[in-house]
Amino acid sequence: MVKFEKMSETAYAAYLPEAIKEYAEEKIKAGTWAEVEAVDRSTAEYGQLLPDGIQTKQHYLFSILDDAEQTPVGMIWFQVSESTHGRTAFIFDFKIEAGHQGKGYGRQAIERLEQIARRMNIKKIKLHVFAHNARAIHLYETTGFITTDLHMTKTLN
Repeated sequence: MVKFEKMSETAYAAYLPEAIKEYAEEKIKAGTWAEVEAVDRSTAEYGQLLPDGIQTKQHYLFSILDDAEQTPVGMIWFQVSESTHGRTAFIFDFKIEAGHQGKGYGRQAIERLEQIARRMNIKKIKLHVFAHNARAIHLYETTGFITTDLHMTKTLN
């Protein structure tokens, strides 16, 4: 099984530059941002979302550990907000490291998140996933997530 451990400042310092780079790459791949602007825009978004780093209020960043081995296998970051539908968690980032993928850690992490969410009186968990990320979409669909919005683009030649 997996457990969540509050992300340390050291882990956050290692995570942030890689996350900014990966998010920029995903936005380029999706055709949303031009390569020339992607890293700056990604840096700006992370700065707005996490102005106080791991201390940012209502944002929860966890390292995901293999409980038996006590080794890190990934991370998850979500924000909690209030709405007319009740408390909602929005997953901003969720990653199982490449060497640990395909071993059930993703599914276990979603189950663990649901347990934590219920204790926090969260009624819904939301997320965004890039359409080209078939592996993530499969995980989310098989753990009970449904598509609520769908953005489509057509590039004209």
